[in-house]
Amino acid sequence: MQAKGLVTHAGMFNRLADQFAHSTRPFNFIVVDEAQDVSIAQLGFLASISCGEANGLFFAGDLGQRIFQQPFSWKAVGVDIRGRSTTLKINYRTSHQIRMQADRLLGPAVSDVDGNVEERKGTGSIFNGPAPTIKVLGTVEDEIKEVGEWLKEQVKAGTVPHEIKVFVRSAAQIGRA
Repeated sequence: MQAKGLVTHAGMFNRLADQFAHSTRPFNFIVVDEAQDVSIAQLGFLASISCGEANGLFFAGDLGQRIFQQPFSWKAVGVDIRGRSTTLKINYRTSHQIRMQADRLLGPAVSDVDGNVEERKGTGSIFNGPAPTIKVLGTVEDEIKEVGEWLKEQVKAGTVPHEIKVFVRSAAQIGRA
């Protein structure tokens, strides 16, 4: 990559963080949504461009949604939120039925490597929806067939195809979609 003059996303954020560490920081305050998805390099970059004050960075996130990011110490990157975080208990975008299923997978509390604990008890959703369908299938082929049939049913029931999205865990699984 170096010979071709290319850099990874992490490398880009690290270079920018190094550059701003030795210059005037351009922002007094930064608000980050979906903070559970922030990487080590991105967090270091954000810390480097904020004013450096204790409340210069504001994060909104949900440890229970951290499914794509490996846990790491924010404190080691220079961002210490211990004692300054609040867990919100009202979920505005997930139905009661889906949240109940997710809570069964997460357990009563979720914690990060810095010792921050988010209690799941008492969290509620503001709307109801259909109960999620959970199926365990024997093979990838069975899974593809089942999802294909479900998609056909949704279109037949009146759902417009461009309103349907299929998500997979990684780029390696796109072929399954």
